[in-house]
Amino acid sequence: MAGRPRLPISTFGSITTTKVGPERFRATTVFRDSDGQVRQVGATRPSRNAAVAALKEELASRVRAGGVGDSLNAGSPFRLLAEAWMEDVLLDVDRAQGTKDVYESELRRLVLPHFENFTIREVTVGRIELFLRMQRAKSYTRAKHSRNILGMIMAFAVRREIIPRNPVTETSRMKKPPHTPKALTPEQLGAIRLAAREWRTEEGRMGPRSDGQVRDIIEVMLGTATRIGEVLALRQCDIDMDADPPRVTVCGTIVVNRGAGVLRQEHPKTHESNRVIGVPEFAADVIRERLKLIDPADSDHLLFFSRTGTPLTPYNVRRTFRGILRAAGLEGLNISPHSFRRTGATLLANELGMQAAADVLGHTSTSTTKAHYAEPDRTVKPGPAAVMQKLAPPK
Repeated sequence: MAGRPRLPISTFGSITTTKVGPERFRATTVFRDSDGQVRQVGATRPSRNAAVAALKEELASRVRAGGVGDSLNAGSPFRLLAEAWMEDVLLDVDRAQGTKDVYESELRRLVLPHFENFTIREVTVGRIELFLRMQRAKSYTRAKHSRNILGMIMAFAVRREIIPRNPVTETSRMKKPPHTPKALTPEQLGAIRLAAREWRTEEGRMGPRSDGQVRDIIEVMLGTATRIGEVLALRQCDIDMDADPPRVTVCGTIVVNRGAGVLRQEHPKTHESNRVIGVPEFAADVIRERLKLIDPADSDHLLFFSRTGTPLTPYNVRRTFRGILRAAGLEGLNISPHSFRRTGATLLANELGMQAAADVLGHTSTSTTKAHYAEPDRTVKPGPAAVMQKLAPPK
């Protein structure tokens, strides 16, 4: 005769109550803990109902202590799985806080509105396929981010043995739309520089006048092909003006963490992004002028800073830059501070080759530089024309 089936992890058996004294009742049951051991759990109160309620509260705390993911099954609400995955992400010390904030935002904004009323087993390949098609109709980027978040959640469910396979991996592959990196033209660059020099400097203007920092940031970004967070994170100690040519060490970035504010992160976007860059003279001139504003003894002082000495936020710099674009008549052309990075990458790739561009940008391979940063030079060299002349008709 078969024995009593074993309790699943983080579940309990039937509850019994016994009177243990004058106006004292004890409710007991057995609970299988996350370590697989079955233990008796009890609670004593003045009444049967109070004892049962106290016992259930104790059981709930044991379930929470074992981890939400351990108490889930395929019939649990998808929302609980998503919350358990997010808890796991927040405990990951190897992920940057900014990445965690992005995941949490995209989970709430992209994935939960569609799947929060389903159970885990109801998040099937077909439903995911339909969801991704709806997201793709809005934009490729939206669909890609939705797929990434949902894929990580369902992979978490597989690792917790809630489901046997990840349904996201079986959905159709999304074809990325063709994209050609665009560098700024000399005319666009000239218009931006002129508008940046004149930004909020006209006579009789109401409000504070420009301090010229965004104008200077543009020049340093152009001369170093850095990301906006990297240039804002440059400190006095990261600059060597005695080198030939002058050099800057890119070893940090500015991040905005929820609850912590604007911070200088002690490493750039990736480990490979740590690099030392030679600076052209036009950018070095700007850096020299910025250094005159800083106490030479304060080696950790930022090159660009607010009126109170704190880091500038990338958001505020971008907002000022959009105003400069409007003044330059370039609004609506998909130009951003990242365009300076693409412009530098394009020039380096055309003059020195794709590997040199990748090295300056801090890329591990030239494929990223080629696909996303360097605008291809479609001008064919003049040599082939002389060769093709051999096909000319006889005179």
